[in-house]
Amino acid sequence: MKKIVFLVFMCIVFFVSAQEKDSIATALELQIKKETVDSLKIPLQLQLAEYINESNIDSTRQILLNVQKLLENTQSKSRYYQQQRIKYYQILASCDEQQDQLTTSLENLQKSIDLANEIKDDKSLATSYQIRGTLSMKNNDSIEARNYYKKAIQLGKKYKDSTALFAAYSMYASSFYQSLKKNDSTLYYLKLAKNYVNSLQSKIEMDTNFATYYVADQNYEKALITYKRMIAPHKKLKRYLGLSSCFLNMGAVQAFLKEKEKSLAAMDSAIVYAKRAKSKDYLSLIYQSRRNINAHFKDYKAAMNDFYMHKIYYDSINDLAEAKRFTELELNYKFDKEKEIAAIKLENESTKKSLYFILIFVVLLLAAVLIYIINKRKGQKIAVAEKELALQQMEKIKADLILANRENELKKVVIENSITEEVLNKTLDDIKEIITFENEKERKMALKSLSASLLSEKTAKKSTASLQEYLEEVNMEFKILLDTKFPKLKQREKELLCMIKLGLGGTEISKLFNTSLASIKSLRYRIRKKLDIDPNEDMIAYIEGKNTTDSASS
Repeated sequence: MKKIVFLVFMCIVFFVSAQEKDSIATALELQIKKETVDSLKIPLQLQLAEYINESNIDSTRQILLNVQKLLENTQSKSRYYQQQRIKYYQILASCDEQQDQLTTSLENLQKSIDLANEIKDDKSLATSYQIRGTLSMKNNDSIEARNYYKKAIQLGKKYKDSTALFAAYSMYASSFYQSLKKNDSTLYYLKLAKNYVNSLQSKIEMDTNFATYYVADQNYEKALITYKRMIAPHKKLKRYLGLSSCFLNMGAVQAFLKEKEKSLAAMDSAIVYAKRAKSKDYLSLIYQSRRNINAHFKDYKAAMNDFYMHKIYYDSINDLAEAKRFTELELNYKFDKEKEIAAIKLENESTKKSLYFILIFVVLLLAAVLIYIINKRKGQKIAVAEKELALQQMEKIKADLILANRENELKKVVIENSITEEVLNKTLDDIKEIITFENEKERKMALKSLSASLLSEKTAKKSTASLQEYLEEVNMEFKILLDTKFPKLKQREKELLCMIKLGLGGTEISKLFNTSLASIKSLRYRIRKKLDIDPNEDMIAYIEGKNTTDSASS
């Protein structure tokens, strides 16, 4: 009995689109005959093909053949004609699916999906996803089927199409029928689908799904009532697969209720309508269910005959080569898509790498320019600094020369005018102060003023003690050198050497010492003799050189 229950779950039919009354189909045929413009004739023929799809597949295929010729005559790639091509492939795929030509159905359906993606037609894409889910269910892949139904639901919510949402939720709920443990999921999505019932057709489909759910829940009486209620509307709309499904499930329910004759009679009716719809898939299921029912009631001979019939139809629709071709076709399509995506990613990566290289080159170029500018500015700053330093050194040299000249002038003024000790001290202080002046102009003005003051000063001749103090102030280092390195020299001899160091001649020195020129020469002779200096050698250079030699040897 569990097998029968499972077969009941497997017998759910996924409906493609709404069917109308015969009067509507007749009206469409008349309108098609009157229409002379292909752009208007194509959608009318597609509408008619969709209406008669389940009741007359052969007529549907003939109409689709006419539509194909009309579409081939126009080369237009406009959105309008692309939408007609999508509809054509969808109906053709549905016909193939009903007649168990799954590989052909998949090929046509993939064309409709590609076109819908190309023109970004979400409504058409949702319908193609619903049909694609049905194909996956027939290929016993409920997980993949649910993925396509989810996509259809998302698109239906996007453009708020109640018809599409009802169909998508119903199919999604039906995808759980194969598992006896997922009745809660089935009921949940059936209730969601019920919110979008908006026509007689959708109400019939809703009843069908709930009836199947009642069977899974073992509420057989309620299920039987629901199936019987749907027979009249199905006959009115000439839905042969719908009628076959109703009688098949009624027969299974009546078997559960132990009504053998009624159960087999319902199965016979299911066979009649399945043959009228030319569905081998349904015929295989019906004979398998009939075989299980006869076996349950211990009529093994009838069960064996049913099994043979089931195997005939099963083998015709479950050809291993055909199944393999379907799988290969599906995998090839996925591989082509993945290859296309990989190529796009590779191109994007290549573009990114090129951009990165360009960016790195630009950054390096900017860095090089920046370094060049910084180095150039740095070089300019160094050049300016060196120039300023050179100018400062020149100014210092000028100042030193001026001070040397003024110092010589002061020496002459001291000698010639016999500057007093007080004036000399003051003059020395003034000179030290003037040396600290940074401004050259100020130094020049101060020295001129000091020179004028000294020249105008009238003082008495300087004493020997005052002269010695002056010499010590002017030549202190030289005086220290004489005291430390040449202690055998007398004070007068040291004073003479200091005068010579100052650059004074013999006549000038004789005036300062208040003696004759001959005495100065005699004194110089004695110094040369004491220090053992050659007459042609400069005494000052010898003394200063002596100091340098001693320092080096130490």
